[in-house]
Amino acid sequence: MNHPHNPKRPAPQTAVPEVPLVRLETLWMQVGGTLCNLSCAHCFISCGPQNHAHGMMTLGQVRTYLQESRALGVKDYYITGGEVFLNPEIFEILGAILEYGPLNILTNGTLIAREKARRLRQIQDGAGHPMQFRVSMEHFEEAENDKVRGKNAHRLAAAGIRNLAEYGFSVILTVTRDWDEERDREMEERFLHFLKERNAPQPRIKILPGFLLGRLAENLRAYEENERVTEKCFENYPIVSLQCASSRMATEKGVYVCPILVDYESARMGKTIAETLRPYPLAHSACYTCRTTGMTCKN
Repeated sequence: MNHPHNPKRPAPQTAVPEVPLVRLETLWMQVGGTLCNLSCAHCFISCGPQNHAHGMMTLGQVRTYLQESRALGVKDYYITGGEVFLNPEIFEILGAILEYGPLNILTNGTLIAREKARRLRQIQDGAGHPMQFRVSMEHFEEAENDKVRGKNAHRLAAAGIRNLAEYGFSVILTVTRDWDEERDREMEERFLHFLKERNAPQPRIKILPGFLLGRLAENLRAYEENERVTEKCFENYPIVSLQCASSRMATEKGVYVCPILVDYESARMGKTIAETLRPYPLAHSACYTCRTTGMTCKN
């Protein structure tokens, strides 16, 4: 994929801070690869129906990482894509992960028909750990949402949320901010109302910043050269507050430092999780967004 942000260009001639891995608490897995039924205008890894940059993970690959993660003390799990419900082994994968710990599922919600929600309830009822759903949307109004996510995305996601709610699953609605930060409270209240209208129990909202990678770089702008972290960025901010101090991202290609940077070979740290238990240099401009917004991909 061609991104305006070129990871091969020379880095600025300043010291690049390194974030240590202080504990391996969370394992992410990109079980959906980069294949998605939607082509959102701001997707930082440009997922879509034709993107096979990362393949879907197989049940066997997931089990291998799970076994390694237990030995390394991982406490919770997140799965993402692409769209995870395109993976033909998704139900078996969910069951396998729930043998090891709590699971957070990132999805656009559009493929969760009522029968699928019923099966998810059966898996949860037979599991020893809880699973929770993060459903991504852009707006509570259909026209505004579908400008970013495509025709019928709002209708299908709303139905998916309602189906999850019918079977007792709480939903965290994940939204990428395209408004001024001072409107966060207002927008959060309106999104909460949207969830409550669909009977979602214990509704929550997670507002994310945009990462100037992938389609957002193409449709808005790429990072500027000065948008990079330096040692000065951490004079009054603990570097270990960053997510990469406590988590890693497994894909079918290997293990990366985080979910944001799976498009960049320099972010792939090894084939196994054990090979990645070392500091990582924060050389990518995406690291600047994490630092300046205090963002974490976790709930």
